[in-house]
Amino acid sequence: MTDRNGQPLQQPSPWTEPWPDGVIARYLTVVGATVDVRGSDNNVSMTCLGCSLHHSAFGEQRTHELAQGHAEKCRALPRPAVSA
Repeated sequence: MTDRNGQPLQQPSPWTEPWPDGVIARYLTVVGATVDVRGSDNNVSMTCLGCSLHHSAFGEQRTHELAQGHAEKCRALPRPAVSA
């Protein structure tokens, strides 16, 4: 896919794009989606932006472990950005 000038369009990168508000950690899946961790202490949740898996009500350490484990296996493609 190319832009109006024939240049290839770049996928957003989790390293260059600002993280959404409230995200305290981000894990990259094997195909480029992210698993975002939000919150602090015992009010922490994780959401995969590929397959939409969501977990909450775990402590922060356990949520990070779940997010990293999921990111290592998930093969759901990142959802495309909506353009106007």
